Amino acid sequence: MDNKETNEVVERLAAETILNRGVKVKIAAPRFMRWLKKTITIRLRSPYEGTMYRVAAYYLSTGIKEQDLTNITVEESLALMAVHGKAITKAVACAILNGYWSGLLFTKPFAWYLRWHCKPQELFALTTAILIYGGTQDFTNTTRSVRLMKLTTPRTGQQTKES
Repeated sequence: MDNKETNEVVERLAAETILNRGVKVKIAAPRFMRWLKKTITIRLRSPYEGTMYRVAAYYLSTGIKEQDLTNITVEESLALMAVHGKAITKAVACAILNGYWSGLLFTKPFAWYLRWHCKPQELFALTTAILIYGGTQDFTNTTRSVRLMKLTTPRTGQQTKES
């Protein structure tokens, strides 16, 4: 194995380890805990499939297209934030919680907490980490693979019925 192949193997193993263990991120602690500690640590892990469905639903509910975000003015960005900010923080909160029951029960309160206790830079860092560790590439690849299977076409050896 040459040096390039060794580096690729090490990088792949490091990425898999990060996905399994998660990435620790610090945010401001809730007020009732601040006398003990100023920050709490959240572990971001690779989102489950169901979590990705919920996050996608929150994002698609905004109706924002990628073209809307290019060459945007300050006024347009403020309007987008005012109209769609809650849905975006719900998507981030849902991805952080990453579970069926926790997502159902705690997404709205946790989104509220993120809106009022995270700076925009911190929320962006959380969103970036979520995108890196749980993008849609695997879902897209799975969809392409299932399409290639062509489950409804007759297999060789099967006889078609003639009436």
